[in-house]
Amino acid sequence: MYATKSDLVARFGEGELEELEAMQTAGNSIEETLQDASEEIDSYIAVRYVLPLPSTPSTLKRIACNIARYRLYFQHPTDEVENRYKAEIDFLKRVADGKATLNILNPQNEVTEEKPVNSPSTLPIGSTYRGGVFGDDVLNMMPSIK
Repeated sequence: MYATKSDLVARFGEGELEELEAMQTAGNSIEETLQDASEEIDSYIAVRYVLPLPSTPSTLKRIACNIARYRLYFQHPTDEVENRYKAEIDFLKRVADGKATLNILNPQNEVTEEKPVNSPSTLPIGSTYRGGVFGDDVLNMMPSIK
């Protein structure tokens, strides 16, 4: 898991956490919610990073806390709680799309590399392509626009 109950207390206060716990029906709801938040995070970052991560960046701890808080509010999250949740999900989507990165340190204290991206093979500009339906030979027979 990326966060613990003590992380939630540190971020949001013991009073709020007690209120949220009182609204739950299961006794271990906070641990289950934190586990759910971690799995939701994994569903996004697994696209770019090999799991399990060698270390947990503080960004993921914050995200896990905000997602868990949102889920603990059950059916009536405040606007602030909902906005934080949406912002965290947007960030995770950017990570999955490669538009944002996580600073994950490996045991050697170096930033972990992302998974290699399988990009389509392309030809350099100016090279000739002879295969397929639209090879240069076929394209040369087409009328040009003048």
